[in-house]
This record gives sequence, C-alpha cells and structure tokens, in this order.
Amino acid sequence: MHRRLVLLALSLLAAAAFIASPAAAQHSFSPPNAAYDPAVPTPRAVLGYEIGERFTPHHMIMRYAEALAAASRRVRLDTVAHTFEGREVLMAILTSEANQARLEQIKADARRLMDPRGAPPAELDAVAARTPAIVWLGYTVHGGEASGTEAALAMLYQLAAGRDAETQLILDSTVVLIDPVQNPDGHERHVQDVMRARSALGVPATPGAMIHQGTWPGPRTSHYYFDLNRDWFILSHPETRGRVAAFNEWGPHVAVDLHEMGSSSSYFFAPPMEPVNKNVHASIMKWWDIYAASNAAAFDRHGWSFFRREGYDEFYPGYGVSWPILTGAVGMTYEQASSSGGRIRRSDGTVMTLRDAAHHHYTAAWATALTTARRRAERVRDYLEFRRSAIADHERGPIRAIVIERDVDGRADSLAALLIANGIEVHRLRSATNARDATAYGATAPRSTTLPAGAYVIDLAQPQGRLAKALLEPDA
Repeated sequence: MHRRLVLLALSLLAAAAFIASPAAAQHSFSPPNAAYDPAVPTPRAVLGYEIGERFTPHHMIMRYAEALAAASRRVRLDTVAHTFEGREVLMAILTSEANQARLEQIKADARRLMDPRGAPPAELDAVAARTPAIVWLGYTVHGGEASGTEAALAMLYQLAAGRDAETQLILDSTVVLIDPVQNPDGHERHVQDVMRARSALGVPATPGAMIHQGTWPGPRTSHYYFDLNRDWFILSHPETRGRVAAFNEWGPHVAVDLHEMGSSSSYFFAPPMEPVNKNVHASIMKWWDIYAASNAAAFDRHGWSFFRREGYDEFYPGYGVSWPILTGAVGMTYEQASSSGGRIRRSDGTVMTLRDAAHHHYTAAWATALTTARRRAERVRDYLEFRRSAIADHERGPIRAIVIERDVDGRADSLAALLIANGIEVHRLRSATNARDATAYGATAPRSTTLPAGAYVIDLAQPQGRLAKALLEPDA
C-alpha cells in the first residue's frame, strides 16, 4: 500500500509538471512544437473538451473569455450590447502588453486617422507610423454557422498565450478585435438543438439525421427572426447598434465576417464576384488580392480546396463586410462548408467535421492577421488615404450634398438620426437658402429652388462620404 501511494504521488507530480509545461499547453490547431504561456488556460482546461469536439454554449464562451482575460495581460474584454434574450455581445481586444498599456492613445490615434481634416500632413504621417493596424474578426452572425465561434476560441487562446514569433508580430503590430459570436441568441438555439439530438454514439454523418435538421424556425436569425447580416446600416437590433458603435469608435483597417455555406462546398474568400458597388474604392480591390494570396498560400500548405470570385457579390451596403468597406476597412467575407450538426457526409462521400470546419476558419483568420501585421504600415497609410480621398473626391461631385426636408411625420428626423448613428455627419440649414443648381431626388435636370430652414444637409465631402453616398444616391 505504501509503495502504491508513493507511485501515485510520483505520478501526480509528473502529471502536474506535464500540465504546467509550455509544450503541453495547446489548442486543436496548434502548429508543431508551438510554445505557450502555461499560466494561460487552454480551451480544454475550461471547456472540458478540445476545440472542434462540441459546439460551445454562450455561457461557456463567456467563461473562457473571462478566464483568458484574468490570466493574460494581452486580453481585455468589452460588452458592446445585450441581445433581446439578455446575452452579452462580447468583443475581445487582443494586443501586446505594451499596446494594452497605451490603448487609449491607440484609439485616439485611430480616430485621428478616421477624420484627417485640419491636421498637417506631418502629424498624420506620425500618427500613421505609430498606430497598429486594427483587425476586426466577426464570427457566426448566422447562428447555425457555428464553426466560426469555435475557431474564434482557438484564436483567442493563440493570441493570449502563444510565444512564437508570428504571434508576437501580430500582437506588436495589430490590435485584434474578436467578436466570437455575433448572433448569440440564434447560436444558442443551434447549440441546444445539437445537444438534444446527440447520442451516446456521437454525431451521425447521415445528412437526413435529426441532429442536422434543427427545430423551427432554425438558428440563422436573431431573437426576432431577423437576419443580422442585413442590418448594418438599418440598425434595427441591439446587436448591430452596439457593433456599429464599437466599429465607429475603433475605425478598423481590416474587417472579416466568417460564415458557413452548403456542406458540399469548399471555402470561399475575397475577391468577390460582380456586381461590386461602384463606391468601393480601388485600394480595397488591391487589398482583396493581397489577402487572397496569403489565404491561398495557407490553404495550399494543407492541401485544402478553395474558390473566389464566385457566389458572393459586393453590392448591398448592409452586409457585415460591405458596410465596413465603405468606411475604409478591407472588408472580406469568408465562407466555410458547414459541418451542420458537427459531422456530415457530403455529396462526394467525404465527411466534414466541426473540427475540420473550425480549422479552416482559424487558418484563414490567422493568415489575414499575419498578413496585416507584416504590411501594417502600408495598410494604415491606405486607410488614411481612403478617408482623405472620400473628402476630396466628393468635393468635385457629381453629387456634392443631399438635402432632406423635414416632414410632419418625423421621417426626416428619424433618417437623420439613423445616418448619425452610422457615423455620417448631418447638418441643419439655419435659414431658408437659395440653391441654383439643385436636382430634385429622382429627377435629371437641375433647377433653382429654395431650401427651407431646418432642412437636413448631408455633405458627401466628409470621411464617411462613400458610405453616405452609397446609402443616399438615387441610382446605385
């Protein structure tokens, strides 16, 4: 008995040493021989399973994020909204300890780049030189497209604990804003449906199995069954209002929206197919190709299939990347073939698992963050030029400003408030004003008219001018 107790004690000590070892800490997609801070809890240590083995419910997402923030000085958490069902919409802010210590200055610099008016060129150059690139990663806006949330958890751990050179470069050169589940209410419907349909034998791959069907009305939409990926300028839901307010506070330079598509597909990333909204600036198209090259190289290393310029356009300004594009961010949709309930047989006979799907999303997001870090200076300069040119280009027309008369129903007031919430400047006429070359909305010929006092004026020669024009111009 004494000998067994001694052996047991030795075994426990060995196990403890193994758990505390930097080599032992990992996540499902860790690169070979990766080193991690042993003080930062792994996903398994908090969740009880490896990333990709199960879908993670909202309370465990929050628990893990809070554990990371408590253990790592690279992590801060912010709550940007609460859903109608009371769940937090989380934003995790990840960057180096040095950047965390000057985070308010970074935000102030980012706002200076958002509005370059009145600043001497030398000042703007200095601000751009010291500002980290800000990368926004939004996952699972459609609740059943849930591999994104699992990839986000792996990304959180890697940035919080990784000790390799690539992780440190991202932390030093960028601020990564992670929204791990953009639609908490819809995502929770999916997670609970799958939990109830699991069996002791795991997840059946048969496409017709109950676990892949869900219950009515399905998890795609929000509490009120609204598609939050159509809401970015409408702002009809608290999740979107909080998200857009945070976006306007930070001014991200890159924005990725990670989705899922049909299980028998592969992986999509930008560039998109036509039509492309005419207000998308040429610099955005340049960066689509840059990020596509890095994503393609990352997928090629694994031998994974992908496609681009098919299936997904860039026209409607209310999508989760289309709205950011019109503010100057490089907005990109990433679409992963769905694992549905977590494991499903596809039309070619292969089986797509949740782990596979999350790994693909993790790889694309990592390649995006790493490319941004490596080209930080160029990306920040191009963003600044986008904001400058939004002012200069619209000073020359063809539409300089849009005037909206007030109406007795308050619709003009509501529209003005909505535009302001989108970060668009709106002015008021203090007195009646003669305009010689005004064109009535929808008409073709200008004429002289009197604009009434109190009318709202949206001057397109402003940093958010491209967004304002896309929303308000008569012909898109």
